[in-house]
Amino acid sequence: MHTLNLSYRLVIIFVVATFCWNCQKTEDPIILDDTPQTEINEGNIYFTDLEGKSLYDIFMIESLQGNVNRISPLIWVLKTPLVEYGGPGKMVDRSFWLNTISDTEKIKFNNPFVMVRDFADKIDGCVIYENTLFGTYKSGARHPQPMDNIVARLNATAMLCAKHNAVALTENQHKILIDKYGIELPILANTTTDDFSNWQSTYNYMYNNFSQDFSTEMMANNSHYCLGMFDFLIKNKMFIINMKGNPTTLDQNLTDDIFNRCPNPSPVSGVWNVAGGTPNEDSYQKYLNNQGKYAIVNFEAFNLSYTSSLPEYVPEKSETKRNLEFDPSKKYISFTETDGDNYEFIQQIFPKKFEVLGRKSYPIGWEIPSTLCELDPVAAKWFFSNIGDNCFVNPVTGAGYYKYILPEQYLGDYFALTDSYMTGSKYRTIRTMWYNLEDGRPLTEISSVEGVFCGYGGNDATKPSISDYPQTHEIYNGKPIFINYSYLDINSIINYNGSSPAFFSVACVYTHPSDVINSINSLSNDWVVVSPAELIDIYKQYAGM
Repeated sequence: MHTLNLSYRLVIIFVVATFCWNCQKTEDPIILDDTPQTEINEGNIYFTDLEGKSLYDIFMIESLQGNVNRISPLIWVLKTPLVEYGGPGKMVDRSFWLNTISDTEKIKFNNPFVMVRDFADKIDGCVIYENTLFGTYKSGARHPQPMDNIVARLNATAMLCAKHNAVALTENQHKILIDKYGIELPILANTTTDDFSNWQSTYNYMYNNFSQDFSTEMMANNSHYCLGMFDFLIKNKMFIINMKGNPTTLDQNLTDDIFNRCPNPSPVSGVWNVAGGTPNEDSYQKYLNNQGKYAIVNFEAFNLSYTSSLPEYVPEKSETKRNLEFDPSKKYISFTETDGDNYEFIQQIFPKKFEVLGRKSYPIGWEIPSTLCELDPVAAKWFFSNIGDNCFVNPVTGAGYYKYILPEQYLGDYFALTDSYMTGSKYRTIRTMWYNLEDGRPLTEISSVEGVFCGYGGNDATKPSISDYPQTHEIYNGKPIFINYSYLDINSIINYNGSSPAFFSVACVYTHPSDVINSINSLSNDWVVVSPAELIDIYKQYAGM
């Protein structure tokens, strides 16, 4: 009996203690973040550094940025590339471009949740998505390639953010905003449901229910965790797909329906599978180009939602004209840094290469997209202001990148668009992808094009050798066309012992400008180094034009 009473008393004590502890626990006040509210004013830049933040926080801010900047350019993010990061030796610091803006007040947010809190009155709610969507992926790693189903859900979440003027949140982020920041955003959509269980169901749901809510002027293909471009895609309300490499008939039919939403010719932002899977660059471009579409390779381009909202930049010149006279005793050579169609080169790599001492004093060509003045006038202003004696060439292949020429019925409109961009950027030359003259001939129909260069400059089996020299240049439609040599063969080119005059255009991909400068300085006196545009002018003189 004594033992039972003792046990009973112990139970009573435990229950009372537990009750009192729970009462105390529920009475603990929620401690809200006490960061002062930032007043949001038009004309300022509100930025946050997302380096080291989770992909979930990055997606939250990219979706906020795209929706806010659709109305007015206000938000800027600092972040190194999420898929292809080459390191500080090859790419500029993430603050580089923001630091070039000197006429605008800049206000920093240290906490991405505080930024959402302070911009909450500019959005209508949130879209909930899975808290495991990004797995263990580390920013800049490139691998592993996320599964098609996962990327489809990511893309659908971004699209629904654009439709609803909403930010992307996991349930945990939604709870944090409530508990710590006092903001409860209405849940306007949820991509954790069965409607988004796989690639086919996701895009069927988005196409059948919301196709009319997205732009028919442009669309996007995102094949990875390329969150850096999501602000731009969301701002422009693009339909975002990730093309399958080995689609079933049902998959292909749905893909065709989605691409056919946009009348041709029209641009597709984003990129093919950059982790070595399918579709690769060739199959991706073949599909797009046969459809009448062309690529804007901006998958690592940050802050385009901000920069594309600014007035277009209008340059004074794209080259230095020296009015050279043709000398039949000389060999003429030009060098061009290629791959400028990829905005990662524009935002991350080329600015680093521009640091090379003495670079401005040489007539080196650089591929800078003529669309840059419209999409990123901040970068355009910097490049044109630092051109020196360099020369800018329109990269493949005009208004965007096509690898295979578009169907005949779309070329007139596409060439007219290219002509408008090239005229605005003061460009005279353009490049195509393939190492053959036939690939360049159609581009001579563009009024502003005075010369065409053919070939990328990589280690392609079709690149010309020195023995091919007589077949590497021609006049077509009154305009010179050159097949590019690869810088990989620079020693053979320098040692060319054929008769003069001679003309060489050298494409330099992944080539450091210091190497180009060293090659220029090693040339004998019978060589004349000219810009790509000057090579066109000299060749026309040679041809008696």
